Amino acid sequence: MSSPRSTAPTVATPAPREADTRTRILRAALRLFRRQGYHGVGINDILAEAQAPKGSMYHHFPGGKEEVAAAVVGLITSSLLALIDTQDAALPPQQLVARVGTLLGENVVRTRHELCALFAAFVAEKSSSPRLGLAVAEAYAGIAKSLERRLISAGFTPAQARDRALLVVMLLEGGSLLAASRDDMAPFTLAVKQAAALCSREDC
Repeated sequence: MSSPRSTAPTVATPAPREADTRTRILRAALRLFRRQGYHGVGINDILAEAQAPKGSMYHHFPGGKEEVAAAVVGLITSSLLALIDTQDAALPPQQLVARVGTLLGENVVRTRHELCALFAAFVAEKSSSPRLGLAVAEAYAGIAKSLERRLISAGFTPAQARDRALLVVMLLEGGSLLAASRDDMAPFTLAVKQAAALCSREDC
């Protein structure tokens, strides 16, 4: 989530040590949430995994575990957006989705499907942790918007781009969950193939 902009640089840049501690906490939380789920992880577990002092948690994340989890969603989303944005701008959307899907698939295999169900697990906490549900909703919207811009640049109408970008996100997320449930990459591979086909200009 982005912070409100100010005309004057009144907010000091965090010291490198502080930034490093915050990053360690987030990466530790991500590892633990992947392995143990949201409810299976406590603040002390995260601090121990990050090798961070107790006071650093509420210094960086005064909202506690819910704020940490929302920030973890932001961390994952930033990585996904960077994956899309670093691809050649001239790459046709169909090839872009196929390439990004392949890279995501490699990550799925590497993490043994642990990351696939993380967003879904966080959404399940929406009633008790509204901030977490909102973070996931914003993540999906951001990913879809990034792909939508690429589709418009390739000649799709805004309406076509919006709908197809959303369908791509739905396919990849659903495919990843099914792959995780079956411990089989075939559903995700099929989802990537169909998502890429949706982004072909020949299908307009």
